[in-house]
Amino acid sequence: MPNNKEEERVQAVQRYLGFNTDRQKDLQEIVMLASVICNSPIALITLMDYDVQLIKAKLGVDADEMPRNTSFCTHAIQMEKIMVVKDASKDTRFANAPVVVNNPHIRFYASANLKSYDGYNVGTLCVYDTKPKDLTEQQLECLGALANQVSHIMELDRSLNQLKAQNTSLREIARIQSHEIRQPVASIMGLMALMKDSSGTNDEEYLGLLEASVNQLDERIRTIVNHINDQEADNILR
Repeated sequence: MPNNKEEERVQAVQRYLGFNTDRQKDLQEIVMLASVICNSPIALITLMDYDVQLIKAKLGVDADEMPRNTSFCTHAIQMEKIMVVKDASKDTRFANAPVVVNNPHIRFYASANLKSYDGYNVGTLCVYDTKPKDLTEQQLECLGALANQVSHIMELDRSLNQLKAQNTSLREIARIQSHEIRQPVASIMGLMALMKDSSGTNDEEYLGLLEASVNQLDERIRTIVNHINDQEADNILR
């Protein structure tokens, strides 16, 4: 039987399962960016339910879910820092896992946790590779920043759905979304295109610019979420 803390964590996961498909493109772009930054062919955004790992956005795989009992991310959500497995075949936790022993013969894994607004680790933004390797400190920081982005987007979606249910006006929020988020998103996508086309000579410079753009987007989404939470508080007081 799950313990009380695990039950509370899974209850937090349930809040994000009805994710608006209109926002799927946002998650897919973050998955693509994580893959480029970490130079990894597989990248996923997942939510960890009781027995299954639900895949909400993906690159490099076809599955929509994975068994939790053999999942790398099961271990990741128990940690508060970014988890890195340099060579899964030499790690006793994963050496006999099906995805390590069989196709696609995973060797490298790294993930940053997705957090609910009340502090539960509900899932991960993770990358995989079929060869052993490591990430630089800057790559790790970018992965963590992108995971924060996913958490904010999921919370934004949850809050918007709640506001819609309360029939609250979303005009101001829509204005902020339209004007405040467009510029950093355009910067991120442009830098992704440059990295894909570059010879690798400017990777460090591009990563620095990407990190700045991601942090800018993170701050703007945080502003929107705070605005929504303020409206929710006003509604309660009325």
